[in-house]
Amino acid sequence: MKRILSILFLTLLWVGGALASDLPSAESIIDKFIEASGGKAAMAKYKTAHATGTFSIPAMGLTADLEIWKQAPDLSCSRMVSETLGTISEGYNGEVAWEISMMTGTKVKEGVELAAARREAEFSIWLRWKDFYQKAETLGSDEVDGVDCWKVRMTPNEGEGEPEIQWFAKDSGLALKSVTTMKSEMGEMSVEAYILDYQEVQGLVLPMKSRQVLMGMQEMVMEMKKFEFGVEIPAGTFDLPQEVQALVDAGQ
Repeated sequence: MKRILSILFLTLLWVGGALASDLPSAESIIDKFIEASGGKAAMAKYKTAHATGTFSIPAMGLTADLEIWKQAPDLSCSRMVSETLGTISEGYNGEVAWEISMMTGTKVKEGVELAAARREAEFSIWLRWKDFYQKAETLGSDEVDGVDCWKVRMTPNEGEGEPEIQWFAKDSGLALKSVTTMKSEMGEMSVEAYILDYQEVQGLVLPMKSRQVLMGMQEMVMEMKKFEFGVEIPAGTFDLPQEVQALVDAGQ
């Protein structure tokens, strides 16, 4: 981790409320989050997961059913079905990240989008975060909905995306908020996510709801109805759809 010795850096730390020597390390904050979420053993116990829930954009009156399948180490597939938007499918098979929707058509992700999909697909991302982020730094203290938090900046590996900011509650250790930069067909967009309604599921403590604000305006809500771990994955779940395979074969 590079040490930045500059007046600007020291000033930012003072604004955060403490000198670097008074701040807990980002690694210790992440370790506390892992323990609060059930611990390393619980996180490493399961190799498959299945989740169902809903996705909504209240201002548009839009609601969609959501289903997610994951398998260690890095297989992922999700499907969102809406009367308004049709079916939106995404996946990662360990090599290829893809998306099919009315908005994007059939798409094979590359560059920063591929790197983000790889991080999202990683089954044990918090146990292996150092493989995906070149550094993590504690920026200082902050509040999220009145809860005292540590603010941590996590920088993805070189060329794999913009830094992500995470807020972890000082008392519980749980993650309460994140700010990330998402790359899409419309360019780069800031996504502010509030992580809510933690519940215990098979020895893990998981958020059942998240509220996301896109570019400070559009609000989206994701509510999970059910998480299952250690489930049998239907054959072919992570296979590339034919139209995606066609793009891969064509080198697109």
